[in-house]
Amino acid sequence: MGGVLLGALIALAGSLGTVALQASLQRKALRGEYLWNKRAELYLDVLRHGNGHIAHLGDGEADTQYGWTPGVEELRQDLTARVQLFGSAQAEAHWRALSRSSRRLDSYVLDNLLTSSGDRAVLDPARARNDHEYLRLEGEASAARRALVTQLRRELNTDQYLRRGA
Repeated sequence: MGGVLLGALIALAGSLGTVALQASLQRKALRGEYLWNKRAELYLDVLRHGNGHIAHLGDGEADTQYGWTPGVEELRQDLTARVQLFGSAQAEAHWRALSRSSRRLDSYVLDNLLTSSGDRAVLDPARARNDHEYLRLEGEASAARRALVTQLRRELNTDQYLRRGA
């Protein structure tokens, strides 16, 4: 009789251990899915706004160019905080590189390649095509964006998930 009771207790303990392990694994999977979704949403926002206008700035820097508004500043601060919280160090570094290169390109265009068109200034495409510095800066900004996109796709395993679904 004691052996049967001992066997029942061992079976019960094993069953409870299995349930606890399954619950722990399920919580971990849900937490991972939640963080993946937060990161995917963040990275989409970074790509949508990561053109230098909503750029990463260093601590204490103020952005007084590019049509600064309180809304733009709030968006920049939100993106910076979310990248620092949910993004990888590599993604943040690529975002900073894209922001710097985009701002250099924008600054060069503002200083050298704008022409008047009615009541607004626009890029003069003929001058831009022949301006070696513009082409170099545009190439740097394009390369930085491609590097950021590649990093974000790698982190989200985008290509792996797309291949599975095809």
